[in-house]
Amino acid sequence: MRFFLHCALALTVSLLLVPQVFATDWSSILPEGSQQAGKPGVVPTQKVLTVGETLVLPLPGSKSYSCPVEVEGDSVRIVAHNPLESVTLQGVTPGKSAVRIFQKFWRNPDVQDSSQLIQVLEITVQSGFKESLLLERHDRSQQTIPLPVRKGDQEWEGFLSRQGQELLTVITDSAEWQSLWQSAFGAPAPEIDFKKYGVACVFLGFQADWLYGIHFGDRCVEGGLQVIPYDLIEIILELQGPFRASGQYHMKAFEKKNGYGMIVRKGSCKEQEQK
Repeated sequence: MRFFLHCALALTVSLLLVPQVFATDWSSILPEGSQQAGKPGVVPTQKVLTVGETLVLPLPGSKSYSCPVEVEGDSVRIVAHNPLESVTLQGVTPGKSAVRIFQKFWRNPDVQDSSQLIQVLEITVQSGFKESLLLERHDRSQQTIPLPVRKGDQEWEGFLSRQGQELLTVITDSAEWQSLWQSAFGAPAPEIDFKKYGVACVFLGFQADWLYGIHFGDRCVEGGLQVIPYDLIEIILELQGPFRASGQYHMKAFEKKNGYGMIVRKGSCKEQEQK
């Protein structure tokens, strides 16, 4: 008789606990500060980067859920993303971007409600240059822009473009490549096999403080990133006639490496190792 009483008691307790399990507030496992007093709203975090600077953001991923990341705006690019560990963001052009981080439970991968916003970053990207000394200020959109000079099989450079903002990025798809050429040069872009290559692009914009040669160095690997370093070499010209330089640039295709993101960064890899 006592045995049956114990079984009945155990069954009663189990029935009381099951609803509690299904009613668990899974948001309780989120990082502290991601919610305000249980409200679904998320407090934005503000960050400031310069063009070319990177931000490595740890993600609260686990075996239970992953963390997708979305970027709104053109000032910040995701250059490496492991949804269980971290995301690497790079400032590519001056302006503002919003970065949203979600949690997505693996137990409900096909249910929209299983994704929940846990963090928002408002990132302001600043230019690295102060004042233009190269060209009088007027409507550059009306200028006749010469086509880029082709240096090699997949490499271009020049001193004049319509790309007014400082730009530092690696282009990895055809649509973005075509858009850049149309906006910067008013011309169709040459064909690139983006399954095999990414194109490193350095545009100094209208605010460059000198006339520079832009030189790409030897690549290196840091974590999950291929780093493409570049340096600026001051150029002094002896001119006998008028010379225009505004929006100077250098673009070069580099072969992709499976499983690695690609970024452009000022300074050689050796200089970064010594810091």
